[in-house]
Amino acid sequence: MTRTLTTDTFRDQHGDPATWSAADLDTYVVIGEIAPPPPPLYTHREMQAEAEAWEASAAAQQRLADDLARRGHEIAAGIHRRGAQDARQHAQAARLGWPAYEAFLNGW
Repeated sequence: MTRTLTTDTFRDQHGDPATWSAADLDTYVVIGEIAPPPPPLYTHREMQAEAEAWEASAAAQQRLADDLARRGHEIAAGIHRRGAQDARQHAQAARLGWPAYEAFLNGW
């Protein structure tokens, strides 16, 4: 079995990049040039659009929660408040790009 050294496996083997030596950093750069990591599943622009959609959802759910609360429907309002909070968390993760969003979705 042949093991392929990628930037991900190098990070796994060497830990926190803040503790790397100059030689480790050089090795990492060379590995990245020889075998660059695959591009993220979604581009930065696509993830920003996703974040905007989640923000719009959060705003709509919050408006509905406020309206329900004014009418005295506290349980339903609470459900929509939690939905708005969840949408804001999705938006925050999406703003950081695909790797962070994927980690958020998978609970990492």
